[in-house]
Amino acid sequence: MGILLALLFILQIIGFMVMTLLYLKILKFNNLEKKQQQLMKEMDQSVLAYLGEIKEENDRLIHELNQRTEYQMKHTSNLAPKEQSVSEGFEVPDPQPKPHPVPVQFALRSYQKTLEIEKNEIETKPVIQPKPLDDRQKAKQLYAEGTSIVDIARELKKGKTEIELLLKFE
Repeated sequence: MGILLALLFILQIIGFMVMTLLYLKILKFNNLEKKQQQLMKEMDQSVLAYLGEIKEENDRLIHELNQRTEYQMKHTSNLAPKEQSVSEGFEVPDPQPKPHPVPVQFALRSYQKTLEIEKNEIETKPVIQPKPLDDRQKAKQLYAEGTSIVDIARELKKGKTEIELLLKFE
């Protein structure tokens, strides 16, 4: 009977330990879930702030474009003679508004300057001389071209055996 009680007591302790471990796991999971929700809220706020900035930038761009077109309309209307209808007494707008004059001379000068800069860069670059080949590289190159080992040795002023070793160990 004493053994049975001891066994039940041990099983009860193990049961409490398992329940404690499960409770800790559930707490960690809940904390992780709360952190995820917090991150999602922060991401939503970041996206909303970004979209707000984009909207403000678009509004600013539209306002600036409107100002430019108004300036162009005033500028072109001052240059072009106004046609008036005699019978009605009001201005008739041009059916085709004149395009804004493009500063062609400015673009041409800029293009020519870039060409001059590129030409100067090409002229000022030092001409890179190829490095002279050392005996090993030259021997390999001549052998690849089909030159015999004796001719390679004669050209490099080395012994035939030395050339053979150079070619074998490379």
